[in-house]
Amino acid sequence: MRKTLYTTEQINEIVKRLGKQFTEKFKDEELPPVFIGVLKGAMPFMMDLVREIDCPLIMDFIQVKSYIGSESTGVITLKKDINEDIRNRSVVIVEDIADSGYTLVWLKNYLLKTYKPKALYTCALLDKKCKRKVPFDVDYVGEEIGDYFIVGYGLDYDEIGRNVKEIFVPDLEEQQILHEIAH
Repeated sequence: MRKTLYTTEQINEIVKRLGKQFTEKFKDEELPPVFIGVLKGAMPFMMDLVREIDCPLIMDFIQVKSYIGSESTGVITLKKDINEDIRNRSVVIVEDIADSGYTLVWLKNYLLKTYKPKALYTCALLDKKCKRKVPFDVDYVGEEIGDYFIVGYGLDYDEIGRNVKEIFVPDLEEQQILHEIAH
């Protein structure tokens, strides 16, 4: 039987809390901060988050690939770069989940070296610290979770399940179905 980890209401509360934190942080910024969503998984979270931030901001997206199925390969490939000029601006990388740390470390180093923002922060809806392969602390975390394989609200299994409104742990039967659909 499917185990719901976070309902739509619980996700909304997490997003509202983070939105208030960012509103407070950036309310007096001279230039609007740039929120960079990591495609595709962070898209639902990013869209909900920016609607909860009560100050001017700019949105952009970046896309990298590091997963095959449910496992990080540790090799990061840039698939789509940002479009906005982030030099001398505060920047927030918005991710659906932080686990191995490879992606956020790579993105942070890449954006700092390539674009030289004034400040760079990381935000993840979920943080799976127990799966870290490299030392890294996320600056803004919605919730810390254990070692679950999860799907929904942007999180996927080979691109399937991103559109589910809740975040759930699929049972063995659902995992098999997801695998069959994806392949």
